[in-house]
Amino acid sequence: MVDLPDGVVTFLLTDVQGSTALWEASPDSMMHALNQHDAVIETATEAHGGVLVKPRGEGDSRFVVFPSATEAVGAVADMQRGLADIHWTTPKPLLVRMALHTGSAELQLGDYYGSAVNRAARLRTIAHGGQTLMSASTMELVQDQLPPDVAIQDMGEHGLKDLTRPERVYQIDIVGLPDTFPPLASLDAVPNNLPVQLTEFVGRRAELADIKRVIAETRLLTILAPGGAGKTRLAIQAAAEMTDDFPNGVFFVDLAPITSPDDIVQTVAESLGVSLSTDEDLQVQLLAYLGNKRQLLVFDNFEHLDGGAAIVSTILKTASHVKVIATSRSKLNVDGETVMSLSGLDTGWETSEDAFQASSVHLFIDGAKRTDASFSLSVDDLAPLGRILRLVDGMPLGILLAAAWVDMLPIREIDEEIARSFDFLETDAGGVPDRHRSIRAVFDYSWTMLSEEERRMFTALSVFRGGFTREAAQHVAGASIRNLANLANKALLVHDRDSARYSIHELLRQYAEDALKEDPARWVATIGGHTEFFADLAAHAEQLIPSSDQKHALAIMENDLDNIRAAWRQTLATGDATSARKIIIGLWLPHEMRGWYRAGESVFGEALEAFEIDSEDESTQIVRATAAAAQAKFMSVLGRIEEGTEQATFAAERLAPLSDQWAYLRALECQCECLTNAGQVRELATVSTEAIRVAKGIGDEWWAHGMQNYQALAEMQSGNLEAAATILEEDDDASIPTDYVMGTWRLMIRAMISVAQNQPEAAVELHSRAIELSREVGNRQALIVGLEGLGEANAAAGNPGAADVAFIESLAMTTDMGLLRDMARTMTRVAEVRAALGMQEQAVDILACVIADPLSSQVTAGWGTTPVSEKASEVLSGLAETLDAEEFAAARARGTAKSLEVRAKELLVS
Repeated sequence: MVDLPDGVVTFLLTDVQGSTALWEASPDSMMHALNQHDAVIETATEAHGGVLVKPRGEGDSRFVVFPSATEAVGAVADMQRGLADIHWTTPKPLLVRMALHTGSAELQLGDYYGSAVNRAARLRTIAHGGQTLMSASTMELVQDQLPPDVAIQDMGEHGLKDLTRPERVYQIDIVGLPDTFPPLASLDAVPNNLPVQLTEFVGRRAELADIKRVIAETRLLTILAPGGAGKTRLAIQAAAEMTDDFPNGVFFVDLAPITSPDDIVQTVAESLGVSLSTDEDLQVQLLAYLGNKRQLLVFDNFEHLDGGAAIVSTILKTASHVKVIATSRSKLNVDGETVMSLSGLDTGWETSEDAFQASSVHLFIDGAKRTDASFSLSVDDLAPLGRILRLVDGMPLGILLAAAWVDMLPIREIDEEIARSFDFLETDAGGVPDRHRSIRAVFDYSWTMLSEEERRMFTALSVFRGGFTREAAQHVAGASIRNLANLANKALLVHDRDSARYSIHELLRQYAEDALKEDPARWVATIGGHTEFFADLAAHAEQLIPSSDQKHALAIMENDLDNIRAAWRQTLATGDATSARKIIIGLWLPHEMRGWYRAGESVFGEALEAFEIDSEDESTQIVRATAAAAQAKFMSVLGRIEEGTEQATFAAERLAPLSDQWAYLRALECQCECLTNAGQVRELATVSTEAIRVAKGIGDEWWAHGMQNYQALAEMQSGNLEAAATILEEDDDASIPTDYVMGTWRLMIRAMISVAQNQPEAAVELHSRAIELSREVGNRQALIVGLEGLGEANAAAGNPGAADVAFIESLAMTTDMGLLRDMARTMTRVAEVRAALGMQEQAVDILACVIADPLSSQVTAGWGTTPVSEKASEVLSGLAETLDAEEFAAARARGTAKSLEVRAKELLVS
C-alpha cells in the first residue's frame, strides 16, 4: 500500500485503443507489448512525482495521480514520446489515449472515488489512440507553465457521457507526435437531446451491459421498475453510451407531462426537433421522417398512457432502423418487447473495503455531499448505513432522500427514523417532480393506477415476509397466477423464475400493509390465513425429516424462514399452542444445521415467555416443554452446559406423560446432546436407551436408529469399543437409509471408534464420507465435528500436514460462529500437529492462549469428562522438554497475553 496524495490532485487515466482485438490476434506479442507499455508509464510516473494507484477497469488501463498538474503534463508528454519510440511486435502499434483532470481527492480505505475520478474517466472515453486530453481545471493550472515541447489546442466545449455539465476540453500537442485526430467521441458527435443530469451515474454496470446487449439483438426494451428505482437515469445513461451505434441520434421523449396517448406523436416530434405541418396526419409525417433513420428513442414514463404503446409498434414496423428503450411501471404488452426488471442497488458487503466499493454506498455519499460538502463516511457508520440501504432495498430515490438528512442527523438516527416511518423520506428540494418528492408520493402515484381488485390483492400480499410462492399467494390472498402476473407487469411484484418466488419491495410492502390495516377485520383474517398456511408448511417439513428427505425439508424452511418466523410469533401472540406445535420442529432444523445457535436460543425462548409454565392445557404444556428442550440444546452448545442440561432434563420429564410422544422423543434427543457436552456418560446411556424405547413404541425407526448413535457414543466414551461398534453394525442395513442428519453422525461415530481401535485409515474414509454429506446439505455443526475428526484421524495416521488443513478449516467455522469452547478444543489439536510439524514454539504459544481462557476448564464433546485445559496442559508439558527454557517461557508469555479470538484469527491468516 502506497501513500496516496490528497487535497487537490491531478488524475491521469489511460488505456490502449483496440486492445481486445490485439489480444485476440496475437496474445503472446500483446503480452510483451504490455510489459513495454507498463515500463514507459511507470518510468514517466516516477520521474514526475506521480503515484501509480492500480489498474482501473480493463487490464490495459492505468490510473496515476500527481500532486502537481504541471508535472502531470510533463509525464504524459514523456509517456506518449516513449510509446511512440517503441518498435511494436503486435499486428498494429499500441496507441494509448490519455486524459488529465484536476480535482479534490476523495480517499477512502486506500482508494480514490468520487466525481473527479469519474470525470477523468469520462474524458478519456472521448479521446482517440495517441491523443491526450485535459479538462479546464487542469488547463487553468498549467497554461503558464507548459514544458517547452508542449502546446495546447482548445477543442471547445463537449458533453461527456456522464451527462453532467459539459466540459471545456483541451488537447495536449507534443512536438514530433501527431496532433490531428478524428472528432472527439463526445455526446456532441451525434444529434441528441439527452438531458443534463444533476448527479453522476453510480453503479448499474451489469444492467448497462445487459441493455447494450439486448438493444444489439432486438429493437424494443422496456425497463420495468417501481418509482424511484432509477430506471429513467439508467435509460438515459445507456442511451449516452450507445451514441456511436446511432449516427442519426439518440433522443429522450418525456411522457410524464402528457395526459393522453393522443399527444405522444407531437411529443416525439418536439423531442426530435421536427416541425410537423397541420394539413397532414401527424403520425404519417412522423413515420415518414423516421423511415430511414438510425436512431434510438427513449420513451420515459409510459405507464399512465393506456393504449399509447401502439405508437411504439407502429414506429418499429415502419422505421426498420429505429430502436426503442421504454421505462415504465408496467409492461407495454406489444410484439417484440423484451422486459428488464430493475431491482435496487447492491446493499450487502462482507468487509469495510467491500462496502466502500458498493454502488449504493457511493450514491449515498454523493447525495450526502450535495447536502453537506464536508460529509465524510466513517467505518463506524457502515452498520447503520447498511440497515438504511437494506430498508429502502437499494432504491436510488430512497437512498438520496435518506442522504439529504446528513446535515441534521447522524446516520444512526436517520436509520432509526426510517425504521419508525417511511414518511421520513421526503424532500423540499427544488426541481424534483412531485411524484418523487417522497417515498409515499411514489407509492401514491403507483396506487392510483391499480384497479380496486388489484389494490385488494396487493394489500393482502403485504403480510408475506421475504417473498412467497404462487401457492402461498393463492391460499393467503386468493391471488391467481393472472393476478400475480398483472401486479408483476406493473412492477409491484418481482418474479424470480429460477426460484418460482415473488417478492415485494419492503417499502411498498409497508405501504400496502398500512392500507390493509385500515380494515381491521380483513387484517386479522389475512394474518390468520398466513399463519395457518405456514404452520402447515412447517409441519410438512417435520414429516420429511425422518424420511431421509432433509434436504427438501431444509429448503422448505429456509425459503420461507421469514414467513415461518412471522407465523411462529403470531401463534405466540395469540396463544395458539396447536399451531405453534406444528412449527417448532421444522423451525429447529435450519437453526441446528446452519449453526444459528444464538438465534435458535432466542427464538425458542420466545415460547417460554409466551406460554405459562403452569398451564393446565396439554397443548400449551407440549409446545412450551418442546421449545424449552430445543433452547436447552443451543444453550449447551454455546457453553452453558449445566444450565442447558438441567433445562433439557426438566423438559423431557414434563413431556414424558403427555400424549405427544414425538415431542417427548425430540426432548430426549436434546437431553442426549446436552449430556454428551457435559460428559455425563452414564446418564447418556440411560436417556438414549429410553429414547430408543419411545421411538420403537411409536413405530419411528428413523428416530430409533438415530438414538443408537448416542447409545454407541456412551459405550465408546466408557471404553467399551466393541459394544459401541456392535450397536452400529446394522448401519449397513439397506432398510434404514443413510441420511444427512442421523446417518452423518453415525458415520462420524464409527470413525471415532476406528481411531480408538487404531484403524486411522478407515476413520479418514468414514469422516470424508460424513464431510461430503455435510457439505452437500450445508450442515455446519456436522462439518465442524467431521473436520476435526478428520484431522484427528490424519494425525493418528501420521499425516500431520493433512491434519492441520482439516483442523484449520474447522477452526475457521467455529470462529465464524463464535463457539469459544469449540475454538479452544480445535486450537489444542492445531497445536499438537504444529508441534509434530516442527513448530514447537508456535504450539506453546497456542496452548498457553487456550489454557488462559476460562472456558477451557469446561469438558467438550468427544473428550469425555476431560476438560480442554487439562488436555492442553498435557500437550504443553511434553513440549517443555523439547524447547530451551527461555524459548518456552517467551512463547508461553506471548500466548497468555492474547485472547482466544485474536489467536484464532492469527492462525487463520497465517
